[in-house]
Amino acid sequence: MATVFEYIDESGQDTLGYLFVVSVVIADERRDALLELIERIEIDSKKRNRKWHGSDPKYRAEYLESISRCAELEKKIFIKKFSNRNDYTVMTAQTAGEALLTQRADKAVIYVDGLRESQKSSFKRSLKPSLRISAKIRGVRKDENNAFIRLADAICGVVRDSEDGNRWAKKLVRRLIKRSILMEL
Repeated sequence: MATVFEYIDESGQDTLGYLFVVSVVIADERRDALLELIERIEIDSKKRNRKWHGSDPKYRAEYLESISRCAELEKKIFIKKFSNRNDYTVMTAQTAGEALLTQRADKAVIYVDGLRESQKSSFKRSLKPSLRISAKIRGVRKDENNAFIRLADAICGVVRDSEDGNRWAKKLVRRLIKRSILMEL
């Protein structure tokens, strides 16, 4: 058994609970090699260090098309969609716990984009019922500085675009799921 690293982003607080999406990217002991691969894909696609909605749609497409062909990410990216709820920290923690249950690990380090120090205890309490391993919770302040969080952000973005009816995004989400890159919880 080993340590896994979870990188979590969410999207949808602006919808006031109508649609809330949580994305989790999981890395194992090969985290450094996977990080290099994701950063290389960012550079090659020219997506670079921008958030989903700050990136040019052409570069978003190139980035996620490359991600969809990345066998190293099979069964490593998870999403969960919620509607008509606004308990954002609970939904995020619940998704983190469900994603951890798919892994064989005895420890986890969980990085949550935008999680403030004051929210950590609430997050951990919400995570506890599904958590059967030791976990450290860390907030990430600047998602631009972490390629795993940027990938989680991109997944949230494409899922939201898909839910909004964007044909390209729907097609890409189906492809990511078909190739087992993206797993729905």
